[in-house]
Amino acid sequence: MIRYPAIILLLAMPLLGGCFFETYHETQTFDLEQARPCCPEKVAVEVKDFENLSGAGQKMRYRTEQYRIVIDGYNKWVQSPDIMVARYFMTAFSQPGSNMLDDRSYILSGTLNAFDINLTTKTVSVQVTCQLKERKTGDIKLRKELSATASFKQDSPVEFAEAASKAVREIADKLSVEIAAAAASPVAAGKN
Repeated sequence: MIRYPAIILLLAMPLLGGCFFETYHETQTFDLEQARPCCPEKVAVEVKDFENLSGAGQKMRYRTEQYRIVIDGYNKWVQSPDIMVARYFMTAFSQPGSNMLDDRSYILSGTLNAFDINLTTKTVSVQVTCQLKERKTGDIKLRKELSATASFKQDSPVEFAEAASKAVREIADKLSVEIAAAAASPVAAGKN
């Protein structure tokens, strides 16, 4: 007699816990926009992988307070942000027909320092530290920290991706100006 209520209770436990009533959420992936070319004329730039010190990974994460970050289990980036930023720069600084053996050929590498979606300020902030080396000599022509912030109106992953794209595009445009100035300058910023 005692067995039947115990068995019924064991079978009812998952129902009481809500396990069968959890709604299914499909995981969605998001990417940065396709970069538009912005490489200075007659300059060849090879983009290397960027190091990720931002703490951001493939899953979207949101800052809800100054010291509180929430990870979204249902929305993620197509790749980790450091790879997306490097891929964006590869497209932005590619020069069809450029010769990597020319005197004005460079290697761009860097670090992704911040990739932050802030729900309180409704902004996406991106910060990178870039280094540009001459391909032939290895001399450092540029070492620069660049950042950009773009706003969004609604708390939605689509708007987060659009704002992140806008911020990375702004950094690429700033970097293009810096690369042009470094390529025109005969003085290196330092040795490797």
